[in-house]
Amino acid sequence: MKLRDIIDSPCGLRYVIDSLPLASGYSLRYLMDTEALTAQEDIAAAYSRMREHLSAAGDGNLVSMLHSILCSLKDISHTLSRIEAGNTVDDIELFEVKALILLGRRVSAVLEKASQTSIAPHTGDLEDALKVLDPDGTEIASFYIYDSYSPELAALRADIRREADADRRTDLMDREQALEAGIREELCRTLRPSVPALRKLQEELARLDIDLAKAVQMLRMRLCIPEISTSGVTTYKGMYNPYVKEVVERAGGEFTPIDLSFGDGPVVIIGANMGGKTVVLKTAALCQWLFCFGMGIPAEEALIAPRERVFFISGDAQDMGAGLSSFAAEMKAIDGVVRASAEAPAGSCIAAMIDEPARSTNPIEGTALVEALVDILGQREVALLLTTHYNIPSSHCIRLRVRGMEDGKMNYRLCPAPEGDVPHEALKVAESLNISPEWTGKAKKLLEYE
Repeated sequence: MKLRDIIDSPCGLRYVIDSLPLASGYSLRYLMDTEALTAQEDIAAAYSRMREHLSAAGDGNLVSMLHSILCSLKDISHTLSRIEAGNTVDDIELFEVKALILLGRRVSAVLEKASQTSIAPHTGDLEDALKVLDPDGTEIASFYIYDSYSPELAALRADIRREADADRRTDLMDREQALEAGIREELCRTLRPSVPALRKLQEELARLDIDLAKAVQMLRMRLCIPEISTSGVTTYKGMYNPYVKEVVERAGGEFTPIDLSFGDGPVVIIGANMGGKTVVLKTAALCQWLFCFGMGIPAEEALIAPRERVFFISGDAQDMGAGLSSFAAEMKAIDGVVRASAEAPAGSCIAAMIDEPARSTNPIEGTALVEALVDILGQREVALLLTTHYNIPSSHCIRLRVRGMEDGKMNYRLCPAPEGDVPHEALKVAESLNISPEWTGKAKKLLEYE
């Protein structure tokens, strides 16, 4: 699965990606086409690169210089493919190739001067290609068919400048164009063996932009580099959702960080609507996705287990195009988790984060559906984190609840939820929203009567 496939998942992932200080639009597209990491060694390598870039990320002047250079990075894959296929490209495309090499050399020079050679791109294999495109050694980011390529061409151009007769001048210019075409063809033939090294440089520069942006973001947002769990259990200390935190703080509030552990048996978070359950679930999903792409984690500490597949099901899943109601679309999505877990080979690592399944059906059937889901996925060793306002027995799961509204403020911290009914918090939430006292008061009296 690529980042672009999940970028609009309603967990706050787009907010984090949009906050990355990337220099180049090409780097963003490259990042969007990145596959999620699932193997422990690949994830470890990604965070190792993050650590290598932290020193550079902490140097504001260096980051600014690199940003000003990398903003010129463009995707010239089409040009490189044309050269590789034996086509003759035009002067603009040859300029793009030259500019890429010069850009790589400038970045390397800046990093070497800052003693950051470990993260510098490799341009040594392209010295010959640069000589082909810059025969005069000016290292200026421009290109045309230079006189240096051909004494015949240089002499012909001198004749054109001296020629006063229009017809004769036209003939000479036709000969010039023919010579230039032959030189372009030869240049492309000479550059063809360098195409793999050019592709590698383009990708190295994009990865440098991305890795540096990740490291800068980690320092600015005070994210953490997670440890990799080998037990299958994921644990967060002081976890928070960057988007929700910004919204809360903008309104003058304070986001309470969350401690959470799951993966050793199903974890069910119970509570009323607007009780904070969904924020916790979305934040856990966000952290798992960020982990899959080697990014900083919004938490004080994190120990995260790699997952081969991650399912996040949240919100109104109504699918008008397929003619499905919210309940039907939700059931189909959750059924995908059940079937995937049944078909997965032994030892597979699957995580599922499901927000209030069967919320839109009647409570009796809804409770039965959720209890059955927890039981099935629990037996299949799926790392399940689920929210619900139904009363699910603790024999099937670890029951937690969000502390909820306290003194008019939302406290997202989790605490154990004892056996019994789900917390009766709906009226408390309604009162915090300044709902009509006439309405809430009458509801209270009806509850007292019952």
